[in-house]
Amino acid sequence: MTESQSSPAAGAGLAVLVAGAKQAGCELTDEQVELFGRYLTGLSAWTRRLNLVSAGALADAERVLFLDSLALVPVIRREQPSAARLIDVGSGGGFPGLVLKLLLPELNVVLLEATSKKASFLSWMAEQLGLHGVDVRAERAEEAAREGALRDSFDVVTARALGPLPVVLELGLAFCKTGGTLIAPRGVSSAADDAAACTAVAATLGGRIVGVERPEIDGVAERTALVVVEKTGATPARYPRRTGIPAKRPLA
Repeated sequence: MTESQSSPAAGAGLAVLVAGAKQAGCELTDEQVELFGRYLTGLSAWTRRLNLVSAGALADAERVLFLDSLALVPVIRREQPSAARLIDVGSGGGFPGLVLKLLLPELNVVLLEATSKKASFLSWMAEQLGLHGVDVRAERAEEAAREGALRDSFDVVTARALGPLPVVLELGLAFCKTGGTLIAPRGVSSAADDAAACTAVAATLGGRIVGVERPEIDGVAERTALVVVEKTGATPARYPRRTGIPAKRPLA
C-alpha cells in the first residue's frame, strides 16, 4: 500500500473545506474533495519525517492550509481571469501553489522551493495527485529569478512564507510579467501597515500595491489578509540582489 492509499477514508468528509470553498465561490467536485483528502494523507505521512508544516497547522489543515490557500482564488479570477502561468515562491508543502493547481487545473504552475527534500515531496505529491502542468524547481528565488524562462513571465505570483513584505516583493516581483499580479498572504494584524510602508519598495521593483483584502471565508478572514500588488513595469536588473541579501538587508 502506498502512502497515498494508506487511509481508506482519504477524501471523506472535509466539510470545513467544502463549506469554506463555497464562500469563496468554489463548488468543489467529488473528485476534488477526494484529491484534497489524498493530499492531506500524503502531507501527514511526510511531515512525520520531514518538517513540512507545524503540528498545529496539520491538526487544522482544512482551515490553516487549504482554506488560506483557496482564499486567493477570487483575487486571481478578478485580477487575472485569463491567467495561464503561476509561480509559488517558497512553496514548502505546496501552500498555496499546489492547492491553487487543484482548484484551477488550467494553470501551468511552477513550485519554487529551495530545500531539496521539500521539493522532493512536492514532486511526489503532484505525481500522486495525477497533476499535469506542474514544474517543481529546487532553487533559490534569487537565482531562479535571473533565468530567462522565469523572469518577468508569470501572470500570477504567490508567496506565503518568505518573510517580511519587502523580502516578498523583492523575490516575487521579478517573476511577475508587466500587467501581472503578486498576491502575498499576511497576518491580518500587520498587513495594512506593512503594505503602507512598502509603497516605495514596490515602486522601486516595478510594482504598485493595489490594496489589502480580507477573504470572505469563515475562520480565514479573522487570521489572514492578502496584499495585492500589480506589476506596472519590468523589475530593474539588479533585483533581486544576490542570495541571502534580501532577507539580511530588506529594502526600505
